[in-house]
Amino acid sequence: MTGVSGATMEWVASRQVFRPTLAVAVLLAAFLSNAPSQAQSVGYLVPAPAKDNVQAKPKYECDAPDAPVITLDTQSKYRQDDAQRATIDEEAEETYSDAVEPLRAYGKTLARIANAYVKSNPKNTAAAACALTWLDHWASAKAMTDLRSKQAHFNLGQALGGFALAYLQIRNAPDLSDEQKKRVEAWLKTLGRQIVDAKETGKGVSGRNNHRYWAGLSAAAAGIASGDKRLTDWGIDSARIGLAQITPEGTLPLEINRGKRARDYHIFAAEPLVATAELAHSQGINLYAEHGGALSRLVNRVVESLDDPSFFKTATGIKQEPYPGDGTVPPHRIAWLEIHESRHASPKAQTVLSPKRPVASSGIGGNTTLLFHDED
Repeated sequence: MTGVSGATMEWVASRQVFRPTLAVAVLLAAFLSNAPSQAQSVGYLVPAPAKDNVQAKPKYECDAPDAPVITLDTQSKYRQDDAQRATIDEEAEETYSDAVEPLRAYGKTLARIANAYVKSNPKNTAAAACALTWLDHWASAKAMTDLRSKQAHFNLGQALGGFALAYLQIRNAPDLSDEQKKRVEAWLKTLGRQIVDAKETGKGVSGRNNHRYWAGLSAAAAGIASGDKRLTDWGIDSARIGLAQITPEGTLPLEINRGKRARDYHIFAAEPLVATAELAHSQGINLYAEHGGALSRLVNRVVESLDDPSFFKTATGIKQEPYPGDGTVPPHRIAWLEIHESRHASPKAQTVLSPKRPVASSGIGGNTTLLFHDED
């Protein structure tokens, strides 16, 4: 046990007057240091609404679900002669983007629909029913069950978490079809186990780098959504694989190895680790406290580098790739920071987030400003 749980703290008092000891003071300090720093917003596990907080005649313009992606056979977009996997092969990138676009588009639309339900007040159950219909359409078709390459398994690892987190947002809405929910939960469990099987049989760096963290998020989210504790535990333990590697300086050695993209891959790796920490918290597990607060060290390192990559330039000996567009970090790349801020607020992170809000990433449930930022 690396931290003090806030779930239960028993104080045993005798008939004598209670006098704090040094041990108690230390325990209390540890408890307070690991407690949430500000009030939580709705989060991922959206509860059922009160009966008087539901629209009497809900309406939502629900488009027909996208065609399911059943078979996927993608290849890496990076040059195969680049050991750091940092140089993009333009032709391979175009082929790759075309192949994954339907998967990305589905995830973005699904998150937007689920977020619409969360945002509605009173609750628009038609939006929840629409999200469930989208999920059920892919579940009924056994989408993403025919993966024919290593990269395709990576793609599933990055996508399933978003599907499951969208479902968690709407599953407690009233009047949803039980049959649809059963199909969706069975599908999420199937895909989660598919991810675990691929990782358990695979060897090499991808079992310890950002691929594993994304696979872990997907497994944890699918496990919670389907009631599969083994999946949930595997996902949380996958995050621990990353936390155990975080250095005192807040870096991940395997992502440092990405050379000119080291900063980018630290941002990318932080996203599933923070989202998984939030899911673990819902299960009574405080990943933030493990390995001496390693996750916050990583987050702080990333935040410091967002507008100044000099640390990573020094660490790798290579100038870091600039952001596209206006030169600032794109909002979707820091959507996970909203989750961390809801637990451990910092002025620097607030400065980064404020002009970018609302921030959203479909891989971690969509609009995290909606889910985790307390407007009050």
